[in-house]
Parts: sequence; C-alpha cells; structure tokens
Amino acid sequence: MASTSRDIVEMPADPSIGAMPHYRHVLDWAQQETDGLTHRQLDFDNSAPDKEWMWWSPRRQVSHMAWDALIFPWRRCSDLLWPDEAVPAPIDWRHHHLGSGGAYDRVLDENVFWELPELYEKLELGVSWLERVVTEQSIDQLRSNVKSVRGTYFWRYVIGTLPRGAGPDPDRAGFIRYDLEGSLWMVFYELLTHVRTIQRLKSAQGLTPVVELPRVGYLRLPEYWGETDANGPSMERLPD
Repeated sequence: MASTSRDIVEMPADPSIGAMPHYRHVLDWAQQETDGLTHRQLDFDNSAPDKEWMWWSPRRQVSHMAWDALIFPWRRCSDLLWPDEAVPAPIDWRHHHLGSGGAYDRVLDENVFWELPELYEKLELGVSWLERVVTEQSIDQLRSNVKSVRGTYFWRYVIGTLPRGAGPDPDRAGFIRYDLEGSLWMVFYELLTHVRTIQRLKSAQGLTPVVELPRVGYLRLPEYWGETDANGPSMERLPD
C-alpha cells in the first residue's frame, strides 16, 4: 500500500519513496485558522477584478475545500472506493460541477451548507475518502491509473510544482495527462493553498494567522503564497 506520514507534506523527488500526503493536516489547519472568527470576519471578501484571491471569503474558502475533497474522489476514484456498492451522496452530485455544468460552481450549496460545522463535516468526509484511496492502493496502482483531461492555463502552470505524475499529453493538444499519484498530490496542494488564502484574508483584516504552513506545492508560486496580488493564470482552456 502507498505509505503516509504526518511528516510528509511534499511529493518526494525520489520516486522510490512512494509517500503520499497526510490530508488531515489541511482539515486541522483550516479549523485552527477559522476558530473564533466572527460572522463578519468569516464573510470578509473583495470582488475587485485585480483582487481575485479575495473573491471568496474565509467561509467560502472552506466551502470550496469541502467541495474539492468530495468531488475529486467521487469523480476520479469511485471505482476504487465503491467497486461493489452504491456511491454515497452526501451532496447532490447533479448540481455540484465545475463551471456552468452545475448550479453550484466550486462551492457547496449555500442554502444547505453555510455554517462552519456543516462545512467541516463535509470536508472531513472528503478527507476520509482521500485517506482511503492513498492507504488502500499501492503506489504502483496509483501510478498506473492515468487519465487525460482538458487542460487550462492554470493547470499548466501549477503542474510545474510536481516532480512527476503530470504533464502535457503528447497525443492530444490542449490536454494534460495525470497519473493518480500526481492528481492526489495536486488535491493536497489545492486544499493547502486555500488554507493559505484564509490566512491572507485574515491578515487583510488585521488578524494574525495561527499556523506556520509549509511552503510546498502551489505555495512555492508567488501568486498563491501572497508575494504578489497579481492574479494567477486563468481557468481558460488551452488551445487545441
């Protein structure tokens, strides 16, 4: 089985190590950063075009983390997690898709899931699914599970933080090929980046971040650590 450790927060450059991330870190860190915040502090945002990182409030950052932690295992790992049983439905899968394909774009249904305990319940469930994938599958199984997906400028940029497991698909222009090892590390980095954004939103309100986050994955990039307010590359699709 793939190995995990609380000390592992970055994809090892040496492929023989085969270690996977400790997903529960992002749950714990997000809870620590939002503990004790008032509703006003949780809902602080800025919709200015040049402040993209501030478009989602701390509350919506957590909602997106829960969305991501649920959607990825459902979409990419259902056959591994539930091969002989019905797929659970903690949210209405029909309405939670990326972009215009669903009623709720990258966050959970805010009419149902709004308070932090509800959001963290869903994030914890998603984390438990991710933990199952990385502990029940061998590293060789993860690496042999390969998908080609439509690429975006954003994905092309951030996959450069991986030492392996993702790159342009040589057979399909505009597509990116991931193995499941690389994809699962990218999910961890994605969730970690939203914890960092919560910290940045707190700092913008004069509040002090609580956790010393590791600068790994996306956080090595200036747009996502906060060395610049410049927007990162868009989610626009790469040309064919």
